[in-house]
Parts: sequence; C-alpha cells; structure tokens
Amino acid sequence: MPSSLISRFELGVWSRWRVRACGLLGWLAVALLPVSVQAVDPMRTALIVNSRSADSLTIANHYVQLREIPASGIVVLDTVTDATAIDIDSFRDSVLKPLLETLNRRGPGFHTDVVAYSAGFPTAIRFDSDVPKDVDLGRVFTKVGSLNGLTALYRYVFSGQPLYARPRTNFYARVETAQVLSNPFIGPGRELWEQAIQQASVGDFDTAIATSEQLLGKHPAQWPLAWQRAGWLASAGRPEEALAAVRLLAERAPIDQRMFAETNAYESLAEQAEFKAVLAGLPETVPERMPPFPFSSETTYGVNGLPVGEGNEGVNLLLSTCLAVTHPGRGNTLEEAVEMLRRAAAADGSGGPAEFYFSASDDVRAKTRQPLVPTAALLLRELGHTVVVDREPLPRGKENLMGAMLGSAAYDWKSRGNTILPGGIVENLTSTSGVLHQPDGQTPMTDLIRGGAAGTSGTVAEPFALQFKFPTPLLYVYYAEGCTLAEAFHLAVESPYQLLTIGDPLCRPYGDQHTEAFSLTQNDAGDAAMVTPQFWRGAGARARIRHFEIFIDGKLTNIAPSTITAFELKHSELTLGCHDLRVVAVSKHPLGISTFQRIAICKGTADEIPTATADVKSLGPDTGDSLLAITVAAPRASKVAIRHLGRRLSEGFGDRATLEVPTSRTGLGPVKLTPEALIDDTWVLGRSITIDPEAARVP
Repeated sequence: MPSSLISRFELGVWSRWRVRACGLLGWLAVALLPVSVQAVDPMRTALIVNSRSADSLTIANHYVQLREIPASGIVVLDTVTDATAIDIDSFRDSVLKPLLETLNRRGPGFHTDVVAYSAGFPTAIRFDSDVPKDVDLGRVFTKVGSLNGLTALYRYVFSGQPLYARPRTNFYARVETAQVLSNPFIGPGRELWEQAIQQASVGDFDTAIATSEQLLGKHPAQWPLAWQRAGWLASAGRPEEALAAVRLLAERAPIDQRMFAETNAYESLAEQAEFKAVLAGLPETVPERMPPFPFSSETTYGVNGLPVGEGNEGVNLLLSTCLAVTHPGRGNTLEEAVEMLRRAAAADGSGGPAEFYFSASDDVRAKTRQPLVPTAALLLRELGHTVVVDREPLPRGKENLMGAMLGSAAYDWKSRGNTILPGGIVENLTSTSGVLHQPDGQTPMTDLIRGGAAGTSGTVAEPFALQFKFPTPLLYVYYAEGCTLAEAFHLAVESPYQLLTIGDPLCRPYGDQHTEAFSLTQNDAGDAAMVTPQFWRGAGARARIRHFEIFIDGKLTNIAPSTITAFELKHSELTLGCHDLRVVAVSKHPLGISTFQRIAICKGTADEIPTATADVKSLGPDTGDSLLAITVAAPRASKVAIRHLGRRLSEGFGDRATLEVPTSRTGLGPVKLTPEALIDDTWVLGRSITIDPEAARVP
C-alpha cells in the first residue's frame, strides 16, 4: 500500500504566524511531476452524525442511501450539545477532536477528503478564548466562526491561536494570476526561495539555479519555481537547457504568452525558431484564478495553492459542508432538507446548457464581487451557458437556473418565480444570512434551500464586505467545469472561517462526458472471485480511464492500470462474512472525475453468515416513537447483533434473537441495518437490509 494513500489527521499544535495573505494560480494536474489525485467521492467522505438528534439520524439515513456512504465513513458522536452555538474549546473537545480521532483509528488505506455534517450540530463557534489579550485581530475579523469553515481549517484550529481568522487560510483556493510567482513556502523553504531570487538579482544565475533545483527536488509540483529557473538558465547563457525547461513548462503548466512578454529573461532565446513555436502554442493569457483542480486532504498546499513536498511548508485541509441545518426558527424543515438531498443526488451528470445570473446592483453586497464577474461570464459562455448580468438584486422568471450570485440583505425568493435546476447553487453576500442560531432581520440562507438550491452559503457573524470571505464568481465556473459542489466552494473562498455552507458536497451536475459508465460481473473461480468491469461503450472506453481503484469495506486496497480486464479476489485474503467491494474508474480528465460500481462478496456458509429481517411496531400515539423488531439468525453463532450507521446498536445471546431498537436511536427514513454474528471469536457481517419505519409500521 503506497504511503501516500494513508490518511492521518494531526491534532497537535500548529502555530506558524508567518502565514501571509498572498497566493498563486496553480493546476495540480499539470504539475511538473503529476500527482494521482481524483475528484472527491463517497469513499472519501465522512458523514458526521449527532446520536442525540432525531433530525441528524434521519438526514444521515437518507444520505447513506442516496450517496452509498460506506459504514467505515460514518462517525456518530454522542457528545454533541443541543446548543446551536458553542465556544471554540467545546467545539474542539466535543466535535472536531473525537471526529478526527475516530477517522484516524481506521488505519492505513482509509482516506477522508470531505466532512459532511448531518443536521443537529451547532453552526456558530465563538473563539474569544483563542485570542490572546495582547492580540488585536482588527475590526473585520469578528470572533465567530462556522461549523464547516473551522472544520476545513482544522490544522489552524488545533493551534489554540486564531490563525484561521486571516485573509488567506485556505491555500487550496485559486488566487490571482498576478501573484503566480510569489514565494509559496511558510517553512525553511521560504528563506531558500528568497535567496534564489536575491542571487539572480545580482547576476549570480548559476547559484540561483542550483538553489532552485534544491527546492524543486523537494517540491516538484511548484512549477512557478521551475519557471524562474528556466529564465535564469536563459540569462546564464545556457540556451539549450533553458529551451528544454520552457518546453516542459509549456506541456505541463498553465503558463501563457503574457508571462514571457513581462520579463526580459528570455531575450537570448527570442530569435530561435523553436522558442517562437513554443510561444505560439501558448494561450495569450490564462484567465484569472483558473483552472480548477481536484482536492486531496493528503496534499500539503503552499501559499500559492500548489502542492509542497514537506508538511512544514504549507497546510493540509479538509472540504466540509452541512447537509442540513434544521435549527428552530431560521432553519429548514426536515422535509425540505431531505428533498434538497434527493434533488442533488439526482442531479449528478444531468447538467446541460443552463442559465447563470449575477447581480450587478449598486448595493455594496453585489459590488464587492463585481471584478471577477466578466471573467466568470466569459468562461461560462464558452462552456455553452447563458449568462445574465443584471442590476436587479434577484433574477425573475428564470426557468433554467443552475447558478445565481446575489447581494441583498432581504428578499422574497419565492415571489420571483424562478426555477432552480437540480444541483443548482444560489448564494448571497450579506452580513448575517448564515446566522441561523438566533433571530436575525436578514433573509436566512435556508430560504434558498427551500427554493430549490442544492448548495448555498452565508456568514455566521458580521463579515464586512470582503471578497476573501465569500465565494468569487468563479465558483460557478468551477462547478460547470465538472467540480463537485464541495470542491467548487473551496476553490472559490480564500478565508472560509465564517462561511456556513449548506449543500450536498458530492453533487456534480457536469463532467459526465469525461467519464465512462460500466457494470460489474462476478464469477466464482474456485478459491477466488473474479470481478470483471464491462464498459458500456466497449473496450475503446478504457483509453479514457487513467486507472482503477479497488475498495473493500471502504478501504482502498489496490490501484490498478486501466488495461486490467478482471480483478481476482482470493477467498483466503477475505475474512468470513459479506464485504462491500467497490471498483472506481478514474478518468484521465484533469479533474479526475470518476464513476464507481459496487457489489457484495460473501465468504462462508449459510450457517456462518447472519441474516436479518425487521418489522416496525408502534409504541403508541402519545410516544411519537416506534420500535424496530429485528430478527438476526446464524446457526453457528454464539451471539448475534445489529449495526446501524457503523455502530453496534444491540446484541443478543444464541444463534437467533429478536432485537428491539426504538426509532429514537435510528431515526426515520431508509434505515440501513447490518446483521452480525459471533462465530468462534470473530464478528461476521451479513447482507444489509433497509427498512423505512414509517412505511413499514404495523399496529
């Protein structure tokens, strides 16, 4: 198992006050040494559930079914308060620390990129205690953060200092092209970078080249440093090496003609035909904050948004959203939240030409994000979409709306008669639309979920009209390019500490044209199971696939080349019981868009593999609760049990028992139950069943 696939979340102090508010454009997929990264998926998603909240359990049940979240990716917390707002110490101790410790205990092969919170969690986090008395954060950094924003910035949160309250903390976010050559390091590499720049500035190009090569050996994805090196090679009178370096950059980095026009480092190459040909093949300019690339929590991102090769030179992050917020007063109803998740799941791959709306009113809430609207509009139109930039605060009568960027304190979305397409993102820049934990006069962000949006965002305290605290207009471009909702939001927000994001993180309406659908067939070959992927468009479809990933019970066990025609799973390598096998086909597209199929593989006899049946009994009209009566049987068992959301709910002695569990412990909706049997000294899993307590209730 490659060590790069092992996910560990460090909880120790991470205190680097040298983080600076600057950054670079970058594209991981075309790094000088490409790294295998793919779009986020259910196997890399952690679903976080509050066991004390009926809404949380019910939302989780639906999300498990809709997104096929493996049991290993579900974390049920028993320590979450009923409060809708808490302090940072309570957040660390009752939510973030137990969450990350649970994920760490899974061991090698389990990987988490996305943290998706079910309902029932506090959404506002007060962090006064993290701010030393002699530190003034300034007026604009108000001392309240959001649940998902601080989760994404978990490495900062465990420093015990307010490092998360800065203009640029999310190094995954795309930044301005003008910053492309800035120093990306926050550790020892920062000084080395500056040394190389200084050496070149006094004409000591050979030493600067050697220093840059020292850094590139550790940080091969930092193509801006390779760009500097190429110019220094040309200035040092080493034209052949310089030309080779430029060719490599042209193939693997998002450089453009403008970069060459703004430097005189390449004057010695200017008349060479091959150099002219390379320049002619480049775009005139690369659009601002483009292009997007996939996310990995195992990647350490430098200040410029590109991977660095050492953990002390950048920061590791998580993607995070809230699936639902059902707080009394300003939250959504349970029914509204479930409907949003259903629409979002159905939206995957369904996207076609659509409308995107950008408000250009005189309100500062709209004006703050205007500078990047022309770029977003141009790119969306190039993708085949209709773009409306209007002085009205809200669109009216739009029937094909996939995205809308608003800037209004109060509005009535329903009265405007818009139809949001499944998967659509509609979000609003204003002061307190994300204040859902207490009464407030501004329109809550949950109105947009109620109106049909699959994703939205708003701040949980006064943010002031600062672009870096809100998604840039490029959010919609990233989404339309094929990013998931979680990737698109995090690519677009440089300082997410106050931003509450509600939505299905895995929703991806666009990008299916870059994937290949397939099915799996299973054949028993005596001592092994042979699993064969069959592409719907024939053998030629394999040419579009970069590689396969094999997951067993949520654990990544193998990465195989696309040329593999069948996978052999030896029974001797499987434990007794039923296993969840998933095969993922990762495309060659730069975003690593993927598709997967799953089948169950069972090892053992009918006497060893447990089965389950379930009925629902009412506990009476006054209780508001029902009882699940689950019969688990396995002839060889000394004990039987039932599991739900990755945890054991109940167990009984003998080879057969009827286990009674109140729905207050499971929630409603599609409750997925997995039988267990103790065979000798080993707990053996059977095939899961799903029951809807409301649909299956008997008197």
